[in-house]
Amino acid sequence: MPIKRLLRSLGTSLAWCAALVAAAPARAQTATRLHGTLNIMWGDPHPGHAGGATRYTLTLPDGRIQNLVIPTDQAGTAATLFGRDIIAGGTLAGPTLAVQTLQPTAQTLSPRAVTGTRRVLFVLLKFQGQSQTPHPPAFYLDLTNPLKPKTGSTIPATLNGFFSRTSWGKLQWQADVAGVNAAGVGSLKPTTWFTLPYPKTHYANCGWSGACADLTGIRTDALALVTAAGINLTVYNNVNFVLNDDLDCCAWGGGFSYAGKSYGATWEPPWGQEAGTYAHEFGHSIGLPHSGWMYYAYDSPWDVMSDISAATSANCGSYASTNNGGATDTLYCSEPGDGYIAAHKDYLGWIPAANEVVVNTIGTQTVILESAALPLASNPKLIKICITGAACTGSAAHYITVETRIKGTTSTTRYDNALTANGVLIEDFKANRSAIGAGNPCFFNSQSGWAVPIDATPNDWKPAPACSPGSKTWPHYALGNAEFLPTKSWVSAADGITVQIGAKTGLTYAVTVTRTK
Repeated sequence: MPIKRLLRSLGTSLAWCAALVAAAPARAQTATRLHGTLNIMWGDPHPGHAGGATRYTLTLPDGRIQNLVIPTDQAGTAATLFGRDIIAGGTLAGPTLAVQTLQPTAQTLSPRAVTGTRRVLFVLLKFQGQSQTPHPPAFYLDLTNPLKPKTGSTIPATLNGFFSRTSWGKLQWQADVAGVNAAGVGSLKPTTWFTLPYPKTHYANCGWSGACADLTGIRTDALALVTAAGINLTVYNNVNFVLNDDLDCCAWGGGFSYAGKSYGATWEPPWGQEAGTYAHEFGHSIGLPHSGWMYYAYDSPWDVMSDISAATSANCGSYASTNNGGATDTLYCSEPGDGYIAAHKDYLGWIPAANEVVVNTIGTQTVILESAALPLASNPKLIKICITGAACTGSAAHYITVETRIKGTTSTTRYDNALTANGVLIEDFKANRSAIGAGNPCFFNSQSGWAVPIDATPNDWKPAPACSPGSKTWPHYALGNAEFLPTKSWVSAADGITVQIGAKTGLTYAVTVTRTK
């Protein structure tokens, strides 16, 4: 899978982006500061294709939406402000604000704890003139609500199964489905799908190579159908816009603000309506960016928010794909096999303080670090190593994380069952990290996030211009073998930090951390 993601970087959409810039008319520019809610939408390309984009909008107090262009050196900071009340300063040119400064209105940002039971509404949407419905309405309830797939189902994993296990019971989803009932009226017990007022060409008039989807237009028209049907949107935390055909390059996840409330959201074409892709896009909807981007885009097999690795998959339907020339494409439903990294779980408030060791003083300590996939017990799940001179919390935090990752073939380690190996994962977390990959031919987009794995075997990948593993086969290159094993260590002399990997005992590793600064 990782090499497939790399290969699709050939023939990127950079020329398309350049053409848009060249074609844009000159506009009067005005320095300004705007107050509103920051929303982000991440677009993730269809496997086997290049593309992707990150869009930023500011919803003003009167409900108007201001498009933002955020420089790459503020991409990480913007992700920490997702869904928050901010002031954006920059240069206004027509409908777009070229951002120079981002500032939260609150002096101190509260931690982003995403816990409890969140209600999610799946809104089933047919493009005008298209009758196909890739799945019946009940499919989306079966995909979400049970902890385990129903007996005989073509769905190998459910979203509640994934999130309940991955969050150690901290996050659950309660799904409803909105569409049209037998009488042709909008309903939460639909038998078919709503029909949008326009065809696909109105909302996404491009194919796999472009990021052209009018997400705001889809959202506006879909919510008009929902509200006309008398459905109370305010009881929901998330809205999933479920399309009956392709959009553009991508499946999308993030959020929007509507009638004074902010919602997480996904915009999913048929190929993304399954647990693996939804686990990724739901991650965006609750505030997670990507991880990885060390060698190429989506290069970390250790995180669903990077390379989505499937433990199992099953044929679960088909649809006529407009982006594929109208050919019938088979739909596959998967069981996510690489979970979320500990840094993201910590950010979402899923790791109790009792299961986290924070190293913030000079000294040496050994920690028995337990597999991230196991249920919570008394053993630690995360070591967070603070860096002298850097913040260890907040929007400018910079620290090192250490976690144990152990795969398996049973429910004991489910949702880590597609890992490339067992071992200790060490990552560099930087909340205000600049976007990675711009201008580098090894990266077909620069949608990186906060966390980048530290590679235990850093010399098994040929960088630009080769962008190749050479004669090596997966997972013996790049981040496929990033794990640290017993007797190995990582040393940062500049920061005075040493991480030594000790013995593996059962589903734990002994990890010794030394700080000299």
